[in-house]
Amino acid sequence: MSKKVKLTILTAGIVLLGFLRFYVFYNINWILKTLTEGRRNSARQEFYFLLEWAPSSILTLKWILTILFSLFFLGMTLLIINTAFKSRENNRLVIIAYGVLILISAIFYGIGYLFGFSQDIYGVIRTIMGIVQSFLPLMVFYVLFRFLGSGEVNES
Repeated sequence: MSKKVKLTILTAGIVLLGFLRFYVFYNINWILKTLTEGRRNSARQEFYFLLEWAPSSILTLKWILTILFSLFFLGMTLLIINTAFKSRENNRLVIIAYGVLILISAIFYGIGYLFGFSQDIYGVIRTIMGIVQSFLPLMVFYVLFRFLGSGEVNES
């Protein structure tokens, strides 16, 4: 299989992973709002089993899914960057960037938790983790490595 075909399939895969992540969290959040705020349930029927769960259990599920999706997006980004450039340095930079984003998010979470204003900074934390769980880092790194790096895409 040619490298262009591989990159096309992998890129489509990471975009589809983004849609899957959105679909899962959107529906879980509807269930959570139904349970905690009494909102009308607008989740898809396949998520109704969560109506039997305690809100704290749903929050734990969201944490687990956040970790899993973050790892999936990191893995897919690394796979695509490695397929395109075959550079350990580029791979290392991707891992460092993901680590920094997660660390910043964890620091904000810790500060908010310690000082009792975690709800006030939830939007910032959510935005950072939303970046981690998207194909945005891939787009940035591809452009960065392609045009600001050596400029050479590995053709093998």
